Amino acid sequence: MRAAVKMESIEDRLLALGRTAAGQAERPLFHELNPDRDYSPILKSPPQNPRPASVLIPVLNRPQGHTVLFTVRSPTMPSHAGQISFPGGGPKDGDQGPVETALREASEEVGLPADAVEVASVFGEHHGGLGYRVTPVVGIVRTPPEIRICTREVDEAFEVPLSFLTDLGNHIVIDKAFRGIDYRMYAIPYDDAGTERHIWGLTAGILHTLALAWNGQPVAP
Repeated sequence: MRAAVKMESIEDRLLALGRTAAGQAERPLFHELNPDRDYSPILKSPPQNPRPASVLIPVLNRPQGHTVLFTVRSPTMPSHAGQISFPGGGPKDGDQGPVETALREASEEVGLPADAVEVASVFGEHHGGLGYRVTPVVGIVRTPPEIRICTREVDEAFEVPLSFLTDLGNHIVIDKAFRGIDYRMYAIPYDDAGTERHIWGLTAGILHTLALAWNGQPVAP
């Protein structure tokens, strides 16, 4: 009985994330951490004519607790090769908005059927430094199917406990460089049974919003 109450509590909180101040905020992540820097034209802050995209944050109900599913992009992908990300991408003809784009991409990349996902929350747009405006969609998967990756796009998939990701103590800011230009970005290092998963960039920034919303904290001005 206690386990059932705990599960409902977690899912109720997921359903409420999009109504929080952090969940509704539009976040220019690059500018937040690099307000004193002008990287135009390589890194624009804010970017001009940003390209729309959506990602699904799949929260899986596992016997050991809720987890979040991530992908490692194929090393042959033309952009962000080998990086950790959520299933997602740009809109295609026929998509009826960012939620449908996120669900379609998750189906294509990891074999997650749209009807297996309950859309819990939709966050405000997140802007990185490379010209994307991304809408994160939080989805609850109560009965997770077998994950079947599309090897053309995805090298592997792995899961991280939701409790780890919602602990703001696990979120850090790191220094990175792009084409010789230094900048700061969010990151979440995670030890996956001896495999170091270095979640960073836009994906980590979206998770920072998730953690803020989960803990009832607003985005810092």
